[in-house]
Amino acid sequence: MMALKLDSAYRPIEVIDAIEALVMCIVGKALAVETYEKRISSPSVTFELPAVIVLKTVVKFRLTTVACNRVNIIWRDKNQCQYCANHFPDDKLTMDHVMPKSRGGKNVWENLVAACRKCNQRKGCRTTKESGMYPLKKPIKPKANILRTIGDNQISDLWKDYLW
Repeated sequence: MMALKLDSAYRPIEVIDAIEALVMCIVGKALAVETYEKRISSPSVTFELPAVIVLKTVVKFRLTTVACNRVNIIWRDKNQCQYCANHFPDDKLTMDHVMPKSRGGKNVWENLVAACRKCNQRKGCRTTKESGMYPLKKPIKPKANILRTIGDNQISDLWKDYLW
């Protein structure tokens, strides 16, 4: 089970394991504001597993950015080759430079797309116009999202009042 971790201003910071959240509550670093029905027991004490915790200390709020790398490009493009529109597992996709590196293309969000090996080789070091191959969607920089690493089925209903 997972728990939503909030800063002292009730802003979502991250998603952590519920046991880790329980430990933070036990040692006094956080308070549980929502709990699951599931309980865990030691020989002498029973604990409710926290679903949402709030830290007691102030956390300097900073806007985080998502690193521009292969894993995140594939995540942004939802495991879909941007040229043939087929879906592939992570290990069958590559990063393609829309404007090839050999033509001055940079390693930035707006110039990288997920592509299957076949499409990437077919496009080669040509531009989209030269190859006639255009990405399905214009590549953009995604916004940071603390929920991106977990599936929709892992988001608890107890979190809904705390997510923006």
